[in-house]
Amino acid sequence: MTTSPVPIIIDTDPGVDDVLAILLALASPDEVSVKALTLTFGNTTLDHAYANVLRTGAVLQRHLADPATSDAVKHRYRNFSADADPIIVASGSTQPLEGKMYTASYFHGRDGLTGVHWLPNDPFPVPEKPTAPLAPTEKHAADVILDVIRQHPPQTVRIAALGPLTNLATAFRKDPETFAKVGAISVMGGAFDVPGNTSPVAEFNWYADPYSVRVLIDEAPRHPALQGKRLPIQVLALDITSNHTVPYSRLVKATYETPNNTPQRASHLEKFIGTFLTHPRAYTNNMAAPQEFHPDKHDLFQAHDPLAIAHAMFAPMLSAGKIDGNGWKHAERRFQIETSGDLTRGFAVVDRRFTANGSSRKTGGNRAEDLEREEKEFHTIENPDVAVHRTSRTTKDKKKDGEESQIGLVDEVVVSPGADWFAKMFLERIGL
Repeated sequence: MTTSPVPIIIDTDPGVDDVLAILLALASPDEVSVKALTLTFGNTTLDHAYANVLRTGAVLQRHLADPATSDAVKHRYRNFSADADPIIVASGSTQPLEGKMYTASYFHGRDGLTGVHWLPNDPFPVPEKPTAPLAPTEKHAADVILDVIRQHPPQTVRIAALGPLTNLATAFRKDPETFAKVGAISVMGGAFDVPGNTSPVAEFNWYADPYSVRVLIDEAPRHPALQGKRLPIQVLALDITSNHTVPYSRLVKATYETPNNTPQRASHLEKFIGTFLTHPRAYTNNMAAPQEFHPDKHDLFQAHDPLAIAHAMFAPMLSAGKIDGNGWKHAERRFQIETSGDLTRGFAVVDRRFTANGSSRKTGGNRAEDLEREEKEFHTIENPDVAVHRTSRTTKDKKKDGEESQIGLVDEVVVSPGADWFAKMFLERIGL
């Protein structure tokens, strides 16, 4: 039985891995129909994020117009054409809900694409006119998010949130009743049982705007529009995204060998990707001590945002009856977000006081009587040998009436169909 592609909003802060994630979604018309790209500050400033979307559209258009591009690749990108349904491009938040504004220029460069903006002769220019089907609007990104949800039946629209969650929190506060009708939100963010990547304890997206995280996990479940439920948030934290890598050698190409050993020039899209990944590759490789460096271990691109898109493409939505399936597994995770600590901003604080030594036990006295611990370990059924899995430790906070509180509770993605599956699918889809 064939199913219709899921309408998807990509909330993004492009960003090198964001661009690759967007390309993955555009190359997957059977799974998702991209309705809007809603932009936020994050990896770079909002003006550069907007320019990077238009720049990517122009590169993709040139790539698809090239006679050397295979028909199979052109077919995958068939919804990126002048006669396709428009993809709204909306600018949104320029700064977090509260607190100081930060970007990830240390990794993505000042323009978000590691200096592509300032290359001699501007080989990848921002077009004077946006490339169809990209359709810029003056509407704020939060309003576009709400518009797309209104235009579709309840619980059918999916959001892939690849940057700070400011636009989503703003949309919720503007119209909680409409936002509550979203089908699922695949969130790339957070670090639960692993170190952060921006600070010792915080992942960048949640560091950039921890207040928006608090709105969605703490404020939203208290609102009457949710009727005692929580938003359908599925978090892809560093705990799992860091395990999904692609060799830089497959992404950064100037020339390469075909199967018959004939040298072939890189395509325009490959040149674009290879150019903006040059700095991240050096940054990543420099993390290893020179005497310890090995390409198979260190020369790897961590595909954080593309994995969130893959989850939005393939994982079931609750409206289908369950969120586990197709090789994906989730576990409930309860936490609070630190919003203003000098050292701990963006820290996902998990209460571990009653989960000592991983043992399941009742605790006595006062509030501990209402807390219990669960440890769940998941493996994919299809192929446990290649599955990426991890253990989730969750402490449940109980209401007085025995019902589980939804405040601070999300579904953490703990298993994917496998790192090898992801890398193969990702490279094939975007045409590398």
